[in-house]
Amino acid sequence: MSAQRLFGPWLVLAAGIVAAVAAVVSGQLRLGGYLLALTLAVTAALRLTLPTAMVGALAVRSRTVDVIGLLLAAGGAAALTAVLKLTP
Repeated sequence: MSAQRLFGPWLVLAAGIVAAVAAVVSGQLRLGGYLLALTLAVTAALRLTLPTAMVGALAVRSRTVDVIGLLLAAGGAAALTAVLKLTP
């Protein structure tokens, strides 16, 4: 497996997820949810714009299916975060 496939733009996804989890662990639940949604949207944009050879492990299915799946996940994360009731 080539280094490009192992260390490609999917690291953006990994770093974003780590940042989102760190925000949640530190008590910033809403920030973590929005960071996750933003990370998924950026990943979708990378998958849409970069050639398949450059996206590495982000290319799982066809470009269209990958982008739609990532955007649906981003929208779901943002919607769930927006309606999250944080007061007891």
